[in-house]
Amino acid sequence: MTSGDHNHTSNAWRRMAPLAFVALALVAFFVLGLHRWLTLDRFVDSHAALRALISAHRVAAFASFVIGYALFVAISAPGATALTVAAGALFGWAQGLIAGALGATLGACALFLAARSALGPWLVARAGPKFNRLRLSFCADAIGYLLFLRLSPLFPFWFVNLAAALAGVRFRTFLWTTVVGILPATAVFAVAGASLEQIAAAAEATRQACQAAGRDGCQAPPPLSAILTPQILVLLVGLSLVALAPVLAKKWRAARKGDQAQ
Repeated sequence: MTSGDHNHTSNAWRRMAPLAFVALALVAFFVLGLHRWLTLDRFVDSHAALRALISAHRVAAFASFVIGYALFVAISAPGATALTVAAGALFGWAQGLIAGALGATLGACALFLAARSALGPWLVARAGPKFNRLRLSFCADAIGYLLFLRLSPLFPFWFVNLAAALAGVRFRTFLWTTVVGILPATAVFAVAGASLEQIAAAAEATRQACQAAGRDGCQAPPPLSAILTPQILVLLVGLSLVALAPVLAKKWRAARKGDQAQ
C-alpha cells in the first residue's frame, strides 16, 4: 500500500468514525433497554421527585437536560416527543420550549454533520445521474422542502436530518430551517407538558368513569394521544403545506412555461 492509499484510508476512517459512533450508541440504547424507561407513563410516576431535584439544581439540571436531549436526537433514538413534553413539565412551558428546541437543534446538527462527512463524498462519487439531478433539485428549493419536512408530523426527525445531509444542503440553511420548523410542534408539546399532571388525571378519570359504567376494556389513554389530537395534527400538516406551497407554485410555473414553449 502506498503512502497515498494509506492516507486515503485513514481519512475515510476518520470521516466514518462519528457516524459509526452514532450507530453503536443506538444499538446500545436498545440493548440496555433504555427505550422502555423513556415513556410518558414512567415520567408521570417520577414527575414529583424530578421536580424537587430540579428546584435544588435548576441551572445544572437545565444544561444536563439539553445535553442529554441533544445526544438522544444525535443517535436517532425514538421518543423525542416524550422528552419535549417532559421539558415542559419539568421547567415550565417557556423554558421547556427553549430546552426542547435547543436540544433538538444541537442533536440534529450533530447527526447532519456526521452523515455529511461520512457519506457525502462516497455518495457523490457513486451516485448515478438521476440521483444527482434529484439532489440538485432538492437543494434548489431546500428551504421550502426542509420547512415542509420539519413542520409535518408525518416524517421522522432523523429522516429529515439524514435526507438533508445526503442531499448536500448547506449547513446554514439546515440550521435555521430546523429551528423555525420545529418551533410549532415543540411549543405544543412544551405547553402540554406544563399541564401534564392535569392531562394524566383527566385520562385516569375517563378510565374510572368507563369502569363505573360497567364497560369492559377500560384503559386510560396515554397522555401523548391526549396531547397530539387530530386538531393539532391537522394544524401541523396545514403549516407544512403552506411552507411547501412556494415550491409547488414554482414547479407549476416552470411546467406551464415548458408547455407554452412547445
